[in-house]
Amino acid sequence: MAKTILCKNCGKRKPANRRLKGNQKYCGAPECQKARKSLWQKNKMERDSDYHDRQTACVERCRQRRPSDKYQSQYRETHPKYVERNRQLQKIRNQKRKKQAELVKIVKMDALKMPSEKSDTYLMNPYKVDSVGKIVKMDALIVQLADMQAVGDLVESLMQ
Repeated sequence: MAKTILCKNCGKRKPANRRLKGNQKYCGAPECQKARKSLWQKNKMERDSDYHDRQTACVERCRQRRPSDKYQSQYRETHPKYVERNRQLQKIRNQKRKKQAELVKIVKMDALKMPSEKSDTYLMNPYKVDSVGKIVKMDALIVQLADMQAVGDLVESLMQ
């Protein structure tokens, strides 16, 4: 009778590889082997500082040869089917988001909205925005504009 193992990744009982002499914990499925290797590498990075340093240096050299901003634009240029598929999927994601809640929107965080009352002088304060559930432009400077005339009136009323 063939020996079987219980795979730690997929949880299925599979026939054991007779060449592994009882040390097998994962089946031969590609996704299970990928999970096994990923776990091995994670543990190796934590335990072996030399291995960690070599891997980090290798990643850094790769990033210098191929910066990520150029990689993405080149990939999109050479893979038009990917671009079209991504656009279609984004439309579906937008529709799902719209159905979930009207408050969740794709926003451009640095768009200027004019206040209802116009004045010549404004106070600009940093402003924290909760962007949970939104696709946002993260490098934008978010500020809150306060009418200085209204702020001055408030300060005067507090001082009296």
